[in-house]
Amino acid sequence: MFRRIVTAARLVPGLVSSGWTRQYEDAKIILEQNGDLHYLNISARVQRIFVRGGILATGVMLLSILILLVTSVNLMLSRAKLERSHEEVYRALLSSASDSEGAEQLTLNDEQMVSLAQTIRDRDMSIRRFVDTSMVAVSQENVSMKSQLEASGLTEKIVKIIQQNAANGGFNLEDDVKNNPLLRGKVADELSTNRGLREVLYALPSTMPVPNYSVTSDFGVRRHPLTGQTHFHTGVDMLSQTGDEKVHPVKPGVVVLAQFHTQYGNTVVVRHTNGVESLYAHLANINVKLGDKVTNESVLGNIGSTGSSSTGKHLHLEILIGGYPVNPQKVIRTAQYVQQIQNQQR
Repeated sequence: MFRRIVTAARLVPGLVSSGWTRQYEDAKIILEQNGDLHYLNISARVQRIFVRGGILATGVMLLSILILLVTSVNLMLSRAKLERSHEEVYRALLSSASDSEGAEQLTLNDEQMVSLAQTIRDRDMSIRRFVDTSMVAVSQENVSMKSQLEASGLTEKIVKIIQQNAANGGFNLEDDVKNNPLLRGKVADELSTNRGLREVLYALPSTMPVPNYSVTSDFGVRRHPLTGQTHFHTGVDMLSQTGDEKVHPVKPGVVVLAQFHTQYGNTVVVRHTNGVESLYAHLANINVKLGDKVTNESVLGNIGSTGSSSTGKHLHLEILIGGYPVNPQKVIRTAQYVQQIQNQQR
């Protein structure tokens, strides 16, 4: 049977070519009815139109059948693929609630497939709503943190110094970025911005070196107490209000300088993370040495009046980021505010 079909298929191109190119001649058909003869004349042009029209009609019909068959096959394949996809999702949902292995092949009817698709759509919408809501909250938090950094006087340059000095690592995950929609677009931008801002704020010191203090000279432009000339005061001078003259680090770190300085007197410098350092000057004594690891409870020394630029007992505190002095009170106040917000959210 198959051979006959193949043989017939091979004959079709020849028959089509012969019928299309054939030279037709006028023909006459004689019909007899009740002894009467009737003549029917068929011109060569009519014969040619009829044959060629039949060839075209047959070709269109065969092409339509072929397109219908291809469409049906594609629909069947698409349906099978969709069904397999639904089965895989369904199996994954089942596996999340059960640790059983070797699940049997699932068969879903049309009603079950529609129900499962609706469930998947509902879960997708819930996830999208959660992401949108979370993004709004993260965006608002970013605005708040940026305003706090600006209020603390930290310039964009100083913020970049903190970020560039962070101890980070990892490897390139281009495939994950391409395949994970949460790692693309505005959501990823807001989340990465939030992380960067948090790293900056967490790197800032959050405690003053003296628990109860009063400020005798603030950060900024002032007249020098000895020369009377205008200069920029790179730190803040403070006194103890309770008589407790112990000086503590503003943040855990490592002592990178502990020695006498001509103007600053007994001076200690502590290096913290992310390029942040703190300087404590005019100390009465030094209780630490180079290389010591210190915490907020460590005692660096006591408030004193050593050095040529001191006019009385006080502590001169500086906060430096990448070597640039920043306002200690504003920076520490900003870090304390962020910690309070974080504690309230827990």
